[in-house]
Amino acid sequence: MECNYSNKEVLFAALAGVLYSLFGIFNIAEGIGVNTGLAGILFVPGDILGGICLVVIGTVFLYGLKEMRQGINAGVSFVYVGILLSLVFMAVYLLIMAGSLLDSFIVPDDYEGWSIMETFRPGIYLGLLSIAGMLYWKDSFSLHEVLVFREGY
Repeated sequence: MECNYSNKEVLFAALAGVLYSLFGIFNIAEGIGVNTGLAGILFVPGDILGGICLVVIGTVFLYGLKEMRQGINAGVSFVYVGILLSLVFMAVYLLIMAGSLLDSFIVPDDYEGWSIMETFRPGIYLGLLSIAGMLYWKDSFSLHEVLVFREGY
């Protein structure tokens, strides 16, 4: 079953896919010791596994984009999964920040000179993009589209 998507949905999938993939590559590059010059400005840590997670999320968005551009109805389901994954990772990063902050109050000697911004990650501010997308399309994204695809497959 084919479906045409609006330019906004396609643009969202492209933007999210490119940004997640790009920041994932920056995380991996910083993790293997390449100085991208973005570590301080964009809170990009040297985190190889975190970077791989961001690249996977970006790939899900880009695959959804590919299918949406081909008019395949299931492409939107990849965008759903990308939004869900990005929100899960955003929540995990926020919980890590909260845990570190709580720990700094419990054991202040271990956190001397520490700042909460040291635990800030690109997954947090990239998740805001997914929240915006989810809120914008909360009524138009539905499971019905995916189920129709399965029945016709």
